[in-house]
Amino acid sequence: MYATEKELRILRQFISPKHMEGLKKWKCYSEDEILAAEKRLHVKLPSPIRDIYRHMADLLVTSGYLRPLELLHWEGRYLGFFLAPGEGDIIGIKKGSSSGDLYAWEENDPKDIAWEYEDELADACEEGDEEGKQKAVAAYQKYWKKLNIPLIHAPLNIHKLEHEPRFNHALDAYGLFLVIHAIREWEEMSWHEHADDRTCLFSDFFPAKFSMEYFQKIADRIKDDFKPLSDHLELTSLGDFPLQMAYVHKNQEALLVLGQEPVCFMVLTKTDAKGDLLEKLQEQTGLAFHVGF
Repeated sequence: MYATEKELRILRQFISPKHMEGLKKWKCYSEDEILAAEKRLHVKLPSPIRDIYRHMADLLVTSGYLRPLELLHWEGRYLGFFLAPGEGDIIGIKKGSSSGDLYAWEENDPKDIAWEYEDELADACEEGDEEGKQKAVAAYQKYWKKLNIPLIHAPLNIHKLEHEPRFNHALDAYGLFLVIHAIREWEEMSWHEHADDRTCLFSDFFPAKFSMEYFQKIADRIKDDFKPLSDHLELTSLGDFPLQMAYVHKNQEALLVLGQEPVCFMVLTKTDAKGDLLEKLQEQTGLAFHVGF
């Protein structure tokens, strides 16, 4: 299991300032706040999840993919961090395991009221109501503590995630996948409102019929300028697919994102994409880049 702070710091540079207003309701957490959560939970959180809470909590909580640190709770022998995109499953770890293996389950909330406390916390955060936040968190934790008293309480439909590639089953890679997915999702949802913004460009769609050789040639052509986001290639690997999930420019001027489903590239830059960088990228990929789809 790898720490992912280096990769998250790189990705953080490419979250556009235009999204900051939408992310301000939630915040990233300090080391002291993480230590307090660990004390409450009686566990040392794995380094990749600590990195997520320190550097990307605002993005992932707002996107609905990460549980706020204050609401982390054991459910039987399982501790859930993530909400799987589009599925509703809770994703987390099993008590006593240090391997980084992930499990998925359905939350067992017989009274179906935990979500009310979650909504109260979200409302209090939006309003800057510290007292309201504390009350919502206290009520939520009290509720789950009471549920966990019977030793028979456990999540529903628990199963270990085992499918390859790594981002499907390992905590470190799954966290990076969610961040990359969320960054791309925010850009895809907002480009209509920012049609003059050239810090995010999308390529033409890949050909409807293509071979792995086609993508291998692209990988070979970009490698002098774009390096995989992580030195640990398995963290952003798409299995047998020749391209990685994300690449960073050798001078960290740009982030090139493929995503889970290879439909088109997205390139993010800190300022409007410069002619030389963009022209070379278009030459290397054989694809035109433009605002939106």
